[in-house]
Amino acid sequence: MPSRSTGRIAALVAAAGLLLGGCYVPNDTPPVPTPSPKRPFTVMSTDPIRVVDPAGVVDQGSAILAQNVYQRLMTADPGSSTPKPDAASRDCMYTSATVYTCTLSTDLKFHNGHDLTSSDVKFSIERLIRLDVPNSSAILFTSLRRIQTPDPLTVEFVLSRPDSQFRWALASIGASIVDEETYDADELRPADQPIVGSGPYQVSRFAENELQLAIFTGYKGRTPGRLQGLVYRTEPDSGVIEEAIADAEVDVVWRGLNAAAVTRLRQQATAAPNSPEGFTSRELPGARVQQLIWNPESRAGQNAAVRKAIALALQSDRTLDSIVPPTVAGYVSSFPVGGVAEPSVTWAKRIQLTLSYDPTSPDERDLANQIRSRLEDTGGLSVRIRPLATEADLTLADRKAWSATPVAWLQPYLSAPPESSRTAVQTLEAQYRATSDNAEAQTVIAQLQTKAAADLTVLPISQSDEYLFIRVGVDVDPLSFGPGWQLGFWGMSGG
Repeated sequence: MPSRSTGRIAALVAAAGLLLGGCYVPNDTPPVPTPSPKRPFTVMSTDPIRVVDPAGVVDQGSAILAQNVYQRLMTADPGSSTPKPDAASRDCMYTSATVYTCTLSTDLKFHNGHDLTSSDVKFSIERLIRLDVPNSSAILFTSLRRIQTPDPLTVEFVLSRPDSQFRWALASIGASIVDEETYDADELRPADQPIVGSGPYQVSRFAENELQLAIFTGYKGRTPGRLQGLVYRTEPDSGVIEEAIADAEVDVVWRGLNAAAVTRLRQQATAAPNSPEGFTSRELPGARVQQLIWNPESRAGQNAAVRKAIALALQSDRTLDSIVPPTVAGYVSSFPVGGVAEPSVTWAKRIQLTLSYDPTSPDERDLANQIRSRLEDTGGLSVRIRPLATEADLTLADRKAWSATPVAWLQPYLSAPPESSRTAVQTLEAQYRATSDNAEAQTVIAQLQTKAAADLTVLPISQSDEYLFIRVGVDVDPLSFGPGWQLGFWGMSGG
């Protein structure tokens, strides 16, 4: 299979505008969400849906659409150590050391009524690898050599080497199954074309800031929907969402609220827990992780002295000490935090850097400004902040890994280590994937975290809690999330 090209965290964002040029309303329109007397069940966030094609998803808003509309062979509860069957009828298994075999459930259908067969799975995974969108989960398929489909229900993945992590690749967003009769093999699907999956919900309508979904009664998998329909709406900022809460115009709020709003709403929930118009808050411990990631093409980032100076400049502010968060099995403390650090500026002229951030992420602009101040205080750097700048030297990433595995969290480092470390990193990664011994795996993943801390191409910044605000009378199953804390609508009910 073709090799994975090196990518940047924000590389797809500029192209996303091309995908949002229109509004999708299907020709054979599924039933619109059943409204209450006032409005449909509504979920709000500031995370926009930038891409509707799962092969191109790199951001959290787009992952929400893909998680709920498309289906994968495997899935997993957030934080789980074991993937579970979704489109597969039972657990996939190794039928030899390098052949991973999955059997589909019978009578699977896409939303448009087409049969879903092993041929569609083969098409979807090969298409993901062919399109090779930077920072998508295509990189998780580096061990895949070819795909065989001996019959309509059987898929055999032939690997180039033993890979204990391959099952997680099949649960990732990029591995979503698309209809080979509908999707282009060589191009990402634009938003004004039919959005066809086989997941628990189907698209009734999609415009720039609103996704309307209806339950797909033909869904056969692990996460059937409870609501007959719902709306996912993107709002521009925290203030608009707070007003919607006050006006009882929303049922569930996912992210989007800044720190001050979260504090206010939690205080209100504590003061009036039984108010019929009130909201309860649910804490998702450690689900928000922020990292600073070097663009591998940045000239300044190729200078080890610059990378080290920046790491030292941020050391006293950082609260996260590994690229793998402490909540993930395999975590090892590897980056120094706190204390007094003295950045060394060894270059004669001030270096100009661009720092990118996502303006839809709560409090992200404030954090970007704080980072700029620390870097400019070194006396050797000048930092320009630009939102969604794909060619930036540094990207402040509010990131969720594709799964709760250490290798998934290390992916930005593994995909673009410094040239001097590339061979060693590739060797360690292959060793980690090949071993079935837990002690050996822990030793190797610790070595990778230590190397990442030495190379400094990815800097952990902070880990904090996410909050879900839920209107009284609405229920959200604690497991209504994908393997990397992507929001799932299937566990929501009431209203």
